[in-house]
Amino acid sequence: MRYVLGIDLGGTRIKAAVCRRAGEVWGEPEVVCSLESVLHVAPDATVVAGPEARRRALAEPGRSARGFARRIGDDVPLLLGDELYRPEALTAVVAGWVADEVAEAEGVEADRIALTHPPGWGGHRRRLLHEALAEAGLPGALLLPTPIAAAESLFVRERVEPGSLLGVCRLGGEYVDTALLRRAAATFELVSSDEQLAPPLDDVLTEHAVARVGGEAAQLHDACVEAKELLSSSPEVDLPGRLTRTEFERLAEPYLRLALTPLRRYEQLSAALLVGGTARIPLAGRLAEEVLDCRVVVDPDPATAACRGAALAARPPAEAPPASTALVPRVTGLPELEPEEVYDPEPSPPRPPVVVTPLEPPRRRFVPTRRSGSRDEDDE
Repeated sequence: MRYVLGIDLGGTRIKAAVCRRAGEVWGEPEVVCSLESVLHVAPDATVVAGPEARRRALAEPGRSARGFARRIGDDVPLLLGDELYRPEALTAVVAGWVADEVAEAEGVEADRIALTHPPGWGGHRRRLLHEALAEAGLPGALLLPTPIAAAESLFVRERVEPGSLLGVCRLGGEYVDTALLRRAAATFELVSSDEQLAPPLDDVLTEHAVARVGGEAAQLHDACVEAKELLSSSPEVDLPGRLTRTEFERLAEPYLRLALTPLRRYEQLSAALLVGGTARIPLAGRLAEEVLDCRVVVDPDPATAACRGAALAARPPAEAPPASTALVPRVTGLPELEPEEVYDPEPSPPRPPVVVTPLEPPRRRFVPTRRSGSRDEDDE
């Protein structure tokens, strides 16, 4: 069955969704992948991601990487093992790894692929990723700012009138991305954006648990992360020791207020959309309603909104909103500038000279049990 693929390479989780075509109709996006955002490059340059990468990282921490997507545009490469890799090459290879995994499950490769990126990226970073994706065997992939992808997931559920302004806040595990979007005739335009570090709720809860029950923070951290997620739907959990949602919200409130502050700068919003894993905390929606003079919408599944919206945007142009905002989001309210001047107003900071050899990207086509007629066999 034909399908399109949307991939969201978040700082803590990698998520992917597909829209399948049945006859003349495209189905609703379905999440098909959710795994930890970590990769491992073996000595033979093959790549794995997610749980297997985390397991291998315990034995070979020097061959694993996190946070590589946000480093695109930094000309200092990452050293994994005894090889140097550019961040965009690692990002593209992981996107290819996900595409391979989904193709294995679906029995055929995707018609089109859309990949999200931070809203503050300019033309330089997008160009680097486009080139790396082409080298990784994914030419023509769409690049979509994360807030626009999230807004597409909203637009499929309700109409957004042309000309209206939409505030989008993605409360992620590592960063909070906030953006102001304007709805055009057929798509969304990126007006402005803001980035800040995510609220350290896991660490705050871990410190609280250590103070209450004792023990080492490292031993309690994973349990606290799980407790934070459970408290989004349960009134209390056993940490060990009873922890109520009210108690957790008291700890989280000042950090969530700070994370939502950029939304207050936007005026005349028709609505504000909250997405990202932290948006599942009920307090986030309540605080947004308290500080904003507009309707607040929390996505039904905020952690997967970006990948679902990317899958919707990946549908063929005749059957989906045009992808112009994916490749070159228009910034309004600024002087007439060339695209590079709008997005990259300052040159990159000077860097010390770096010997970059051989800098060959790792291999994405690693799956040993590929179906017959796969690209592996064609390449050989």
